[in-house]
Amino acid sequence: MTGQASGIQYQRIRAPRGHGESLVVPSPLSPATLVEAHRQRLDNASANVAEGTQLEALREGARAEIVRLAHEYTRAYRPVAQTPDSTAPLILSGHQPALYHPGVWFKNFLIDRIAANTSGTAINVIIDNDVAPAPSISALQGSPDDPQPARIAYDQPGARLPWEMTTIESIDTLRTFAERVHATFGKFVPDPMIGNFWPEVLAAVESGKPLGLAFSQARNRLEAEFGLQVLDVPLSQICQTVWFGKMLVGILENASRYREIYNACVAQYRSIHGIRSTSHPVPDLGADEGWIEVPFWVWTRENPRRQPLWIAYQQHGIRLSDRSDWQTELASGSDLVAQLHALSDQGVYVRPRALATTTILRLAASDLFVHGIGGAKYDQVTDEIIRQFYEIEPPHYVTATASALLPLPRPAATEVDLANIERKLRDVVFNPERAMEDQAIDDPAWHVLLKEKSELLNNIPSLSEKNLWHRKLQEVNDRLRELITEPVARLRIERDRIARQLQQTSLLTSREFPFILFPKEGLRNLLLDLAVKDL
Repeated sequence: MTGQASGIQYQRIRAPRGHGESLVVPSPLSPATLVEAHRQRLDNASANVAEGTQLEALREGARAEIVRLAHEYTRAYRPVAQTPDSTAPLILSGHQPALYHPGVWFKNFLIDRIAANTSGTAINVIIDNDVAPAPSISALQGSPDDPQPARIAYDQPGARLPWEMTTIESIDTLRTFAERVHATFGKFVPDPMIGNFWPEVLAAVESGKPLGLAFSQARNRLEAEFGLQVLDVPLSQICQTVWFGKMLVGILENASRYREIYNACVAQYRSIHGIRSTSHPVPDLGADEGWIEVPFWVWTRENPRRQPLWIAYQQHGIRLSDRSDWQTELASGSDLVAQLHALSDQGVYVRPRALATTTILRLAASDLFVHGIGGAKYDQVTDEIIRQFYEIEPPHYVTATASALLPLPRPAATEVDLANIERKLRDVVFNPERAMEDQAIDDPAWHVLLKEKSELLNNIPSLSEKNLWHRKLQEVNDRLRELITEPVARLRIERDRIARQLQQTSLLTSREFPFILFPKEGLRNLLLDLAVKDL
């Protein structure tokens, strides 16, 4: 280990809440400056990424390979220009192939604009080794005047597997999804972009694409329709490249040192952010009876559930295992990368976990990486791992997200309105006259009681007579409350009405609805405008 982590700082990054607001850090962005700084830092780095492999040499091959893969993958389902120049700036981002909200999609609009600004290439890495969520989306049911939360399924629940291993449980559920969305959600947005999007998904699935890649293909075709030139490539394909294998081997060969650095950086992040959970931001890597856990997943075709990958060193090689029902031995005297790639032919899948994914992509394959908020927070740990394990200063990354709200009218009630009524209702107990300060109480008895209370408050007795005085004050308050029963009931009704409106506003202003529920042109124009503005 090269010393204690030094660059982790407490970050309070919050997504913008208002419609049409964005967060891009650093600001101003100055992409050309960031790209140039990145290139100078990494192209001149003397770091070893694996035995006998320098980072500078690895980057040249990695960049050419990821450009080729992205070009070939994307042109298989839509027209694209000729293969981009791999020596031009490569602007990367990535996310799992889910039906995510517009704030996530904004990253693709931004990397497209950054690539245009720097004469580079924008590539979105499909993180298909993440576990697919429950097969449904958040939506609304009811009416705009009385909205209720809803979940709409696009498939029946199945085993929780990585996206690249997920299969369709119910093709009928998938085929009727758009129709059910319109039936449930149509009163809110009559023409959401799912109408254009879902036929593309069905066509891709029926041609043999896994569901996650069908989602990504339909999304990328929409991007092309919008004028974006973002290329897609699945992480599963990147994992089969030689350069990725070399990065993996570099960690396997130094697993004990890597684990020590990894755990120390994670521990410091927890300490600085006041996190007690041992699973955040990521679990520690373990060590047990000669086995060392490394930051990769492994699963097999027969058992496609992700398991942590462990390594044990032997006299003539290494042993890899999930510490459950799979293990293999690799000989140290031959090409470890070739042996790892041969595992895929045997139905064995080795994939990086989150921090290893961004470490490899940022160091080897990009000139600028754009994160969402979650990835940006956790990549402070990645930065420290890069500093200490590879002994180089990590490249900068960009944090980006945006908020787009459904185009729906929202109640005018505010939290201030509710607080004012709650204050009046609290006053009813001890100060009924304050609760009614805006009410016209046209009753002579009311004014008599107010005068009596005023006299009591202006003539507070000594301690010996205070019990009697207090009872008289309480009696006056009780009689005042009797005279305002109906106004108080109206206040409670108004409080409940405002509380319901605030619940509706909270629901209607959620930024978590998937992009397919938005009108196509409106969301396109918003995200394009924000991407241009943030440059």
